Amino acid sequence: MGQITIVDIILRLLAGMGVGLAVGAQRARSSHPAGIRTHMLVALGSCVVMIISCILYYQTHVEFGTAPDPARLGAQVINGIGFLGAGAILREGFTVRGLTTAASVWSVACLGLAAGMGYYWLTFLGTAAVFFTLVSFDGIQQRVRTGNRPELEMELECEHMGDVLVELNRLAEHYFATLIDLSFGRTKHNTYIISFRANFPVKGFETAQHEFLQHLATAPGLMRMENRRDAM
Repeated sequence: MGQITIVDIILRLLAGMGVGLAVGAQRARSSHPAGIRTHMLVALGSCVVMIISCILYYQTHVEFGTAPDPARLGAQVINGIGFLGAGAILREGFTVRGLTTAASVWSVACLGLAAGMGYYWLTFLGTAAVFFTLVSFDGIQQRVRTGNRPELEMELECEHMGDVLVELNRLAEHYFATLIDLSFGRTKHNTYIISFRANFPVKGFETAQHEFLQHLATAPGLMRMENRRDAM
């Protein structure tokens, strides 16, 4: 491991920024908690840590004749990045969402370490693999999930959440549907948005879904009901 020049530092930092930009842009486009800035900062911070490790290794080896472990600081990054991942998961509040974003943050940290070590091909190929996984496998995951158990992916807009939620829970129990990814929001018009997925038993699911939607459409205060799978 030779001396790190200013050119090496610039190239490695640029590689780290490229990692964060590519992965963060995909997450931001999908409206996930951690976007471009978060991913770029994670990648840059990890890259800086590994550059410091390389410089410390060279200086210690030259000045004191010892051979320290250059991976020690990087190992602390991999362990410590978990708090950002936990924040991405907990941010959704009512549901266990953000697992993929947490995984992307951790992957970006690892790729930042690779950039900091100057492993440019590993950084480039790793970034391409992460980006391909995030973009291409989302549709595959949806098809696998809905193929195993038919489901609806709904978005409701209402004036009062209480009445709609009561009716939603009643219908879910009646048709043996499981509500998952339940989340809430508010519009600029002071109306409420309720998003959820409803899994139905395979046997007779088409009839159950049809009746479920028919009854849900009559819920008090419901203004709009959209099946997001039909909109795709």
